[in-house]
Amino acid sequence: MSAKDKILTAAGELFGQQEIAMVSQRQILQAAGQRNTSAIQYHFGSREGLLRAVFERGVARIDARRSQLVDELEASGKQPVVGDYINALVRPLCEQRSDGESGAQTLRFLDQVLKDPDLRLMEIMKGMDSGMRRAHQGVVHCLPDMPPMLLRYRLYAGSRVASGVLCDWDRSRKLDDLADIFTDDLVAMVLAMVTAPVAPDALRRLTGKPSGDPEKMGYTAPTTPDA
Repeated sequence: MSAKDKILTAAGELFGQQEIAMVSQRQILQAAGQRNTSAIQYHFGSREGLLRAVFERGVARIDARRSQLVDELEASGKQPVVGDYINALVRPLCEQRSDGESGAQTLRFLDQVLKDPDLRLMEIMKGMDSGMRRAHQGVVHCLPDMPPMLLRYRLYAGSRVASGVLCDWDRSRKLDDLADIFTDDLVAMVLAMVTAPVAPDALRRLTGKPSGDPEKMGYTAPTTPDA
C-alpha cells in the first residue's frame, strides 16, 4: 500500500471514530505510520483535500448507486412517487453494510459528516452529489405543497436517522439474515418522516419562508418544484 493510500485509510478510520474536527493531522500520520509531517499537504494539498478524498472514496460510490436507481425509475415508464425517491436515497446507504469493513467505515464517516455543523459540506461534496440532487428534486416534485424549509429539514433529519441507525446496526451482525426486512422498514420510516402531515400553524408560518442555508441543512435540491 502506498503512503497516500495509508494516509487515506487511516484518515477514514479516524474520521469515523470521533468528531472530524477533533482528529489532528498528527494523529492521522501516526496511524498511517508516516514520519513526514508534510505528507498530507504533499499528497492531498490540505486537510480539506484529504477530507474530500475520503469522502470521494466511499460516499461517491453511494451517490453513483443513487443515480443508478433514479435512472431505472426514469427508464421504467411509470410515474415515480415520493417513496421511489426516498428508496433511492436510503437503500444505497443500507447496501454499504454488505461491503465489509470498507462499507462500515463509509457509514461511520458519513454519520460524523452529517453531525458536524461547521463542515463546509457543499464544497466537499461538489461533483459527488448528482444522485442525491436528482433524488431530492424528485421528492420536491412529488410534494409541491410542502414548505421548502420544512422539506429540507425533514430530508436532513431522515439522512441523520438512516446513517445513525445503520452505524448502530453495524455493531452487531446478529440480524444479517433479516437485513432485507430491516432495509425495507428503514426506507418506510424515512418516508413516514418526510411525508408526515404538517400542522396547520406550521404550514401557515413556513409557507413562503426561505429554505435555509444548504451548508447547514445538507440539502441541495431546488427550493421549488420548478427551480
